[in-house]
Amino acid sequence: MHIPRSLQCVCRPLAFCGLLVHFGLVLAADHDHGASLTPQPLPPLPKAEVGALLTIDEPRPLSRPIHIVWLSGPEDHGGGEHDYIRIQETFVPLLAEIPGVTVEEAYRFPSAEQFQRCDLLIQYLHLPNLSDQQFEMFRGYVLRGGAVFSIHESCIMRPVERATQLAGCLGAAWNGDDVSEWSKFGHDHVLYLNTNHPAFAGLPTAFAFNDESYWNLQHQPGVEVIAAVAPKNPHTTKASSAPTAFSDLLAQANVRGDAFWTYQLGRGRVIGTTTGHYTYTFHDPRYRVLMMRCIAWALRESPAPFHSLVSAGISSGDGLVGTTETMLE
Repeated sequence: MHIPRSLQCVCRPLAFCGLLVHFGLVLAADHDHGASLTPQPLPPLPKAEVGALLTIDEPRPLSRPIHIVWLSGPEDHGGGEHDYIRIQETFVPLLAEIPGVTVEEAYRFPSAEQFQRCDLLIQYLHLPNLSDQQFEMFRGYVLRGGAVFSIHESCIMRPVERATQLAGCLGAAWNGDDVSEWSKFGHDHVLYLNTNHPAFAGLPTAFAFNDESYWNLQHQPGVEVIAAVAPKNPHTTKASSAPTAFSDLLAQANVRGDAFWTYQLGRGRVIGTTTGHYTYTFHDPRYRVLMMRCIAWALRESPAPFHSLVSAGISSGDGLVGTTETMLE
């Protein structure tokens, strides 16, 4: 049965239903994919707290000129969700203001000429059904040293038979509705970071967001999951303590992996996230810090030149950074 693209997000069957048991606590599986959650951004942060997230990075300029291609596609959701064009229009000018950075836009898929001059591909879209030639261009770009930052639905390829080819470019891809899973999550869940990984070194080990993620993706050898979403302990209303080893967290049955991952292919680096569903998430300085770190790691550059992204356009006159708007218009 054909399901319209606009409805697919609410029609994917959950692969594993029932009850999950963790440390003696019985946690009900998310049968409605988080549809009952009320979307709500986190409160804005004081500028001093935002600054504390940035001062851990040693000030250092870019080591070379950087050319970025931002790839977007047609909107496929309601307002404030999968806002591909709006997010592109927000970040392309901000990136272009960074000394040494040039940015151009691509729609649906870059041209061969764009791949040739690209140092970093940032993609936020639902990719079209790529041809074998396009997959070859994509993989070739990474193999020869190209960097990629893949956001949210950019890891999904339909038909699913193409998922292996997409994973060959990104390291991870949606593995079909019977295997991969998805759900929105609220502030009762925690995004845990592997701060032993260079991309997130020095950051807090956990953040809370109200967003959406996918997990149980198809992986290529060498993929490293560096962030996962886990629920709070319902008996304490506090975030569960992250284990000493991040790998121990990933082994827990109720944890949603694949929130962020890294992959190295040839001379290129890919970093991806399955988060980034809501427009307001991109207006949260905590999430922007993670974006900045992803961009820097993929490029093998210091995060410091990208610090301006974190507060730009979302700083208020009362010393707060962020938004209280749901942006679901």
